[in-house]
Amino acid sequence: MQDTRMASIVLAESLTSEVTCPICLDFYKDPVRLECEHNFCRACISSYWKNSESIYTCPQCKEIFPQLQLKSNRLLASIVERVRQLHVDSISQKESGLLLCEKHDEKLKLYCEDDQEPICVVCGVSRDHKKHKLTPIHEATQLFKEKLQAALSQLEKQKDSIGKFHSEQMKTIQEVKDSALTLKEHITSEYEKLQRFLEADRDALLAELHNEEEILLQKMEDNLRGINEEQASLEQAMAHIEERLKEEDSSVLLLNVKTMNDRLRKGIKEVSVQRGNLSTGRFHGPIQYAAWKKMRNVIHPVPVQLTFNPTTANPYLVLSEDLTTVRYSFTSEQLPENPERFDFCACVLASQGFTSGNHYWEVDVGNYPDWDIGVAAESVGRDGWIILDPENGFWTFGHVACSRVGVYLDWEGGQLSFYDASSMSHLHTVMDNFMEKLYPFFYPSAESSAKPLQLLYPRV
Repeated sequence: MQDTRMASIVLAESLTSEVTCPICLDFYKDPVRLECEHNFCRACISSYWKNSESIYTCPQCKEIFPQLQLKSNRLLASIVERVRQLHVDSISQKESGLLLCEKHDEKLKLYCEDDQEPICVVCGVSRDHKKHKLTPIHEATQLFKEKLQAALSQLEKQKDSIGKFHSEQMKTIQEVKDSALTLKEHITSEYEKLQRFLEADRDALLAELHNEEEILLQKMEDNLRGINEEQASLEQAMAHIEERLKEEDSSVLLLNVKTMNDRLRKGIKEVSVQRGNLSTGRFHGPIQYAAWKKMRNVIHPVPVQLTFNPTTANPYLVLSEDLTTVRYSFTSEQLPENPERFDFCACVLASQGFTSGNHYWEVDVGNYPDWDIGVAAESVGRDGWIILDPENGFWTFGHVACSRVGVYLDWEGGQLSFYDASSMSHLHTVMDNFMEKLYPFFYPSAESSAKPLQLLYPRV
């Protein structure tokens, strides 16, 4: 029965377009058929033709008719009435929202928990559901609502949990943005310092060149004025002589002989070309190298000059006299007991320690990758086997194929970074909260043919 009702609804909806007037777009009212077999409401087609100035055409196919002839379509009128009723019924059923048993056309009053579906009372006593667990539908509905409420509560908790993750992710995104901004400002500041130094050094050198140029040109221009004055004096004397030669009166000519002889005896004032060159060696030499040398005063941090602390060295380590190299020895040295010494693990600390500031040093770790370097807290345990872990006071890095390593410590910033010192490419960074004095830490290779681990002091 339920299928029948649904079929009736579908049929009513599908037939609606077939019984609709093309002009008024509503169900046909007193439908009439034209000779071209198209149908219209009588009133609609009459009104259409009334406005067409005596030309009778079909609104759909545009066929022209010689005269007005309308034939009633009773069959279509009957169909329209049936479809109209089906349409009304379908709307009523949709609006009522009442579901009936598809088999018995009865109200659904029970809920079968085995099949998880609502059924009618007849279904409940039938063979299909006789042994199933049945519940009154209102109880099942209440139980289902409780389950839905519990599910809703659980989803709300999950939503809250997701919300926390969302907030945390947004926070970390902002932290990365803030960190990136801080790092950009730091990079810009560091390069601006170098740029300001280079610009100041360039301006100072240009000022020296300008000053030397001014002094040299002043001397040459002063000399040129003297030459010009002497040249003018000679030209004046020549002009005076030429005037006397034109005199026809001998007495007048002879009156100026003494003056002319005095000028000739005086002779030409001694003049010369003032020469000089700019200091090519000062201004056209290894300018970039000279600037690089002077940059030592602005570079920070300047590489630290470290030495090994022999009182901390394991007995199997051999230090050089200048305390800058260390190598592993398979023979233990007889050393006095010392609480500062690493008595089991072959490692050593530097003599220099840090409680603040930024510091950088470089180490030649040798030709084998079985090394560890970094920093160690002053209070680390030095007896027995040690585990290189921040929880134990060791922040280290090693066991990579890199022969020369740079170490950067920012004590306040809690940063310890390692670089390939040949190219300054980044290798590794450890971040932590440093609380006490830190000493550079070294664990050299134990290979018998390994180069000694060496502390480097690169001069900028």
